Amino acid sequence: MLSSNFKLKIRSGESFLYRKEGTESQVFELRMRDKVSHFALQNACRKALKRFPYFNSSFKIKGESIYLVRNKVKPAVERRRHLRPLGGARTQKNMLDITFYDKSIFVAFHHGMCDGRGIMPFIKTLMYYYLRRVYKLRDLHIPDVRLVGEEMLHGETSDPVRDGNFTFDPEKVFRVDRTGFELPGVDQEGPSPTLNYRYEHTFELDTFMKVCKEHNATPPILIAMLVQRAILDVCPLADKPITCFLTCDWREHIGLPNTFRNCVSSIYLPYRKEDHGKELRQLGAEYRELIARQKELDSGRCSASIIKYLSDTLDKLSTYEEKSAMAERMAGMAANTFNLSYTGRANMGDAEQYIESIHPYMSGSKGVCIQMMSIGDVITVDFLQSFGSSMYVDAFCKQCRELGLKFTGSQAIPFSTPRDRIRNKSVMKLLQKMFR
Repeated sequence: MLSSNFKLKIRSGESFLYRKEGTESQVFELRMRDKVSHFALQNACRKALKRFPYFNSSFKIKGESIYLVRNKVKPAVERRRHLRPLGGARTQKNMLDITFYDKSIFVAFHHGMCDGRGIMPFIKTLMYYYLRRVYKLRDLHIPDVRLVGEEMLHGETSDPVRDGNFTFDPEKVFRVDRTGFELPGVDQEGPSPTLNYRYEHTFELDTFMKVCKEHNATPPILIAMLVQRAILDVCPLADKPITCFLTCDWREHIGLPNTFRNCVSSIYLPYRKEDHGKELRQLGAEYRELIARQKELDSGRCSASIIKYLSDTLDKLSTYEEKSAMAERMAGMAANTFNLSYTGRANMGDAEQYIESIHPYMSGSKGVCIQMMSIGDVITVDFLQSFGSSMYVDAFCKQCRELGLKFTGSQAIPFSTPRDRIRNKSVMKLLQKMFR
């Protein structure tokens, strides 16, 4: 097991630590079918942290490096409508926070610490102990759940930048043109620079998968095609491809299947005007091939190498101001044309009957980001936007209806996940002095 006095160097995800105003929390909102029990959730949190001690942590500066270290105070579960900033007094400096309100449980974490796949095993364990306590269950089967007392998996705490295998043959890399159409209206700011708008769509899973099969598509491929068609309907004069930046997990490619650290970048699906006349089934087959080529070992490692490149570039900068400027530039970039992240099926076994849906989200991103996740008998497709117009969402809904997909959708939900409070801590002041 991990030592109680662990010190895990941060390389992968390091760019999230140098933003002047802090980084917004990433959140997984679990909407339960019954009201949440405070006592049971606190108990489950304490047990889950025994199996995942690296989530009971804060950031620490030593020399020129940033480390994830044990925090002496465990996260305190609290009933509250609004999220608490990570790394500050209200979370006792913790980089993970568990709150609830009514029927929702909010698992908020810092992206400098881990990504969505990294947090999901913790969520499974949290739900295991929570549901057993609330419903007095003796037998609860959740596939691959990690329980208190079990040893850590091989490479569970490894940092991809330090321990990953990024060796590839440039001659074998399949390259895709990343040029994409820039969405009009993206630069329009709302009342606050961090205020985003969320549009939630819930589909019945069996029907959705049937439509996927009919059109030779996986869930993310189907949504990518419908969004691309919708955007071209809204912007018929687009002079560049409508490019989907599809988030891809590279853990297997670099030899670290169990790491909880950040290990994702993008692959690309460009949609050109000539594709507008193709049948979805034909385009679905082409996208499958395009994805497969980009996921070949050499191509995958090449794409994954952006994780190492960003960290190495930061290391070469000599001052805190330079590092911060680079992090700000990265944070301010919008994907042309849009991001799509499919977390996949939650695969939570018996627990799924108690969970209505799961919604991952994070404010502060520029442009359009689509978050997909499936649990139980539903799949959710949520649009996250940095601008208020619903024109792309409306066009997407029209595409879904024309395809015969039935769904429930929400109106615009203004939201903002809080920025961390790391920048106010003395260690960050030390960082600024150290790099001067």
